[in-house]
Amino acid sequence: MSAANPLPVPRTVDLDLARVHYESWGFKRRLEHALLTVGAALAQARRPYVAFSGGKDSTVVLSLVQLVRPDVPLLWSDDELELPETVDLMTRLKALAGEQMIVTLGWAPHAGWFRPWRDAPYWREPLPGAVRIGMDVDDWMGSQGYDLTILGTRRTESVKRNKWLGEAGPLYRVRRGTGLRCCPIADWSEDDVWALIAGWGLAYNAAYDVMERIGIPRRRQRVGPLPLAPRSQLEAGWPDVLARLETRYQRRWTE
Repeated sequence: MSAANPLPVPRTVDLDLARVHYESWGFKRRLEHALLTVGAALAQARRPYVAFSGGKDSTVVLSLVQLVRPDVPLLWSDDELELPETVDLMTRLKALAGEQMIVTLGWAPHAGWFRPWRDAPYWREPLPGAVRIGMDVDDWMGSQGYDLTILGTRRTESVKRNKWLGEAGPLYRVRRGTGLRCCPIADWSEDDVWALIAGWGLAYNAAYDVMERIGIPRRRQRVGPLPLAPRSQLEAGWPDVLARLETRYQRRWTE
């Protein structure tokens, strides 16, 4: 793998304004700061990893980290309730990354009654080498000897994250998991994220193209596990996925 992800780049999302933003002085300054933050974090760690969801933020962070240190592994926590485009992206990335990509199964604390790995089979097989765990992902990685978690968390994503990252900063200690966390794009805006994707020609999750096509505002676009997606989004973009989920669990999806 390289910092400029070699996976095919979808072209539905309009990136013209993002390319203009990429050339701005303010963005260049934030990019430099993010790379310095990554370097400072890696200097304190023996076994770091990148928490990779397949979303735009973690795509950018993975590319920043690989530019500084290409051998840092990435981890995808697959709770099996993922958009088809995310599964496709991860399948292709796993083929490229091999053992450098860790995949865990079976932990979805946000999913409530969705526990697919613990009961009947879903409609797809897990990726090769996937490991079933029964605990928080970062705690499990800490138990495996990893000592730094690098995340794509940003302050503008929510009031809670703004407060927490505003107090902790982009590099902070925690009492659980790996013990050290780094959020190099904590102070980036959504425009900054798309600017790097456009400027570096990074591949991004094709689910964003679907969401653009059905009119979901960028501030509401999420490619995380399906329980986090509103019903209206699934009905418009992935009706077959919604139908299979409701048939399988015999429950109606709610907003």
